[in-house]
Amino acid sequence: MIIEKETEMLFFRFNNYRQYSFYKEHLSIINEKGCVWMLKVGKRSSMDKLTTIAEHGGWLVLRSPKADGGKSYLAKYTEVIENTPTDACYPAYYQEVINEITDTDQYYMRAPSFQWFRIISIEPLDNNVCESLVVSKTGKKVDEVIKTTRTAVMFIKNDAPIELSWGVK
Repeated sequence: MIIEKETEMLFFRFNNYRQYSFYKEHLSIINEKGCVWMLKVGKRSSMDKLTTIAEHGGWLVLRSPKADGGKSYLAKYTEVIENTPTDACYPAYYQEVINEITDTDQYYMRAPSFQWFRIISIEPLDNNVCESLVVSKTGKKVDEVIKTTRTAVMFIKNDAPIELSWGVK
């Protein structure tokens, strides 16, 4: 399968939580149930942009922490919601995360902001593919921008086609 040049995607920098590996926990549930909900906490991303990305493949580039190798993964999402999924098809440690955030935000008297992405695949992404990723607004290389920003989420696109060696549902 080939992802055409200039395909809009979402870039998401994640952290592992305590002793849990983000990648391993999510992949395990995909392998068991065929999908997993990924939680994004913080400033909401535009639902219009997320819907447009979903309509063009639903590609999501996930980047692990530098301390964990700064590896990249390509995920495919099919849906985004803003309420906790009723099927509980997400890592069990998310309940700890939600409780911790809810307790902190109640202290600061604000409602936490959650977005949930229904992911159907996650695969490692080759470094040479990462070199073709640019920020949608500026055209700057993601690998350069990521060194100087704390932003966890960016709208990106690829400046060259991406050939996938694995099958996607």
